Amino acid sequence: MADNSVPLSVVSSRDTQYLLARIAIGKSVLVQNPPSGGRAYWFVVIERSSLKVVYNQLQQAPNVVPNIGAYNSSDYILVVATIGLGLDVTPTGDLFNFLDFNGAGRELRRIEQIAQQFGCGSMGTFGYALVGVLGGLNQPGFEASNIAGTSVGPVLTLQLMPFVNQGKTVYTPVQLSNA
Repeated sequence: MADNSVPLSVVSSRDTQYLLARIAIGKSVLVQNPPSGGRAYWFVVIERSSLKVVYNQLQQAPNVVPNIGAYNSSDYILVVATIGLGLDVTPTGDLFNFLDFNGAGRELRRIEQIAQQFGCGSMGTFGYALVGVLGGLNQPGFEASNIAGTSVGPVLTLQLMPFVNQGKTVYTPVQLSNA
């Protein structure tokens, strides 16, 4: 049986001067230019059946849910990458709850815990990446995080596995296979 999965990789940046963020879907690579304020959350929504990017926005507020509107259904995949964020702007309030409900878990809580326990000045910046299915499924996503270390934040790698549901092909994020 042929492997029809599509590779998906997410690169975020924890550095405040080397602002690199990229999302690769198969051979297509989205590159996010540094925001004017120097740091931001990058939200991308991908339609699961076509793998087309339907939403691509930056925001600086750590407590505001992105305005994804009608895309908040299980027909879409949410991709989040941080760009140059300090521990003083970890997700809080509505944004934390939104991420949590759409796949965030241990890595987001790790960032939150370190920020709360050690403060923003002692550890510096963080990188965070998340991929999850939208639509209120409240199922685990795929995430990676990094504090300190290299200037490039976490690199999240997974596959998008095609499934046929009622004659329609949809892609679901899955862990990289061993093969």
